Amino acid sequence: MNRKDTIKIGRELCNWENALLREGELYLVGGVVRNLLFGLKKKSLDEDYLVRGIELERVVSLLEEYGRTDLVGKSFGVIKFTPNGGKTVDIALPRKEYSTGWGHRDFEVNADPGVSVEDDLVRRDYTMNSIALNLKNKLLIDPMNGFGDIEKKLLRVNKKDSFEEDPLRMIRGVQFLCRFKLDIDSTTRDLIERNTHLIATVSGERLKEEINKMLLLSDKPGDGFLFMHETGLLNYVLPELEKTFGIMQNEFHPDDIFNHSTKSCDMAPKRLNIRWSALLHDLGKMSKKRKKEGRIVFYGHEVESEQIARKILNRFKFSKKFTNNVCHLVRQHMFNLAENCKDSTVRRFMSRVGVENLEDLFALRVADALSRGDIESVRNVEWLKGRIENVIESDSALRIVDLEIDGCDVMKITGLKVGPRVGEILKQLLEEVIEKPDFNNRDKLTEIVAEKYKKKDH
Repeated sequence: MNRKDTIKIGRELCNWENALLREGELYLVGGVVRNLLFGLKKKSLDEDYLVRGIELERVVSLLEEYGRTDLVGKSFGVIKFTPNGGKTVDIALPRKEYSTGWGHRDFEVNADPGVSVEDDLVRRDYTMNSIALNLKNKLLIDPMNGFGDIEKKLLRVNKKDSFEEDPLRMIRGVQFLCRFKLDIDSTTRDLIERNTHLIATVSGERLKEEINKMLLLSDKPGDGFLFMHETGLLNYVLPELEKTFGIMQNEFHPDDIFNHSTKSCDMAPKRLNIRWSALLHDLGKMSKKRKKEGRIVFYGHEVESEQIARKILNRFKFSKKFTNNVCHLVRQHMFNLAENCKDSTVRRFMSRVGVENLEDLFALRVADALSRGDIESVRNVEWLKGRIENVIESDSALRIVDLEIDGCDVMKITGLKVGPRVGEILKQLLEEVIEKPDFNNRDKLTEIVAEKYKKKDH
């Protein structure tokens, strides 16, 4: 239905928008309209368009004057359009979809400029995403009363078979619940609980996209993981986390592993690697839980947690670089430096962690500490930052590349050929320099190599 409500998009229409409006109808649709109605700032909006009354080939022809077009697929009726000097947007013809299988893998799509806007909107996932803004008269098209649900802050699915058509919509709904702090319609919740098993048909890449949005855009993504636990979704999405529910810890942790993990995630800054590492950092405690001298301990859980984290991130098809970074943070999160430790201990810690990873590791440690009310650990991090600043100012060598000699020098002194032994010697030299920074000069290192390694390696 057409509503009398109008909303402002905060700018004048572009030349290419006006070109389409001269021959047909043009609408902003979906998330961009939803976000405007939620009052989000314009800079956070991605714009998706619906064009009606113009054949696909003519739409492409009109747009080519104003930028680059990429036709995603004729049957889908979607154009990726990059205006000259602007960002890429999606422009689609109205369409109807007919599911022919599970997991959104098999379906028929009919894109047709004559399909009504209302029919196109009804096929979408949730009512709040099924609103269009007519760019000619600024009126809202709202066949599912999504505007009313937004006002009530209610998440409501469009139709009963929506999750059967695309099970990912359940996880998308979870991230909407967190991002916009919504309540969920009882029928929608019932449908999720009834269809949780269908999540097994969804690829890891698609799941990752929605979980990442929840982690980056929600103040409390932990609420989403709790909702997934309550509805049965978590057993299919993150079974490793699901298994930790109710597993109590020791006197340093008031919560079970599940709630500690999700609270740590909530406390972490909205940076993807830190939120993932906060969520996964203690999952290894499940298999490492022991009693020693009457106390519950989890010795070595960081090693097990790293292995579990790598398995999870690989399953979601994260990049090798991202996976290695998160796993490194998880592995190193149990660091413990006393305030009376030697400078060499601080340098060794910095070398092991990597200076480039210190900020992220400290953010993880603070989130971990705050989740259990451990203010002393937060203070320890602030003290350690001060000690590290002093080390950085002293220009101490912390990596092999910081040494005043390199592998070529080692081979020249020892007579060794290229091979792993050269790298081992450089590592041992770095250990000496970390302990005694004054040793990092070319003459001294040359002397050490000649005395300690030349004879051994001939």
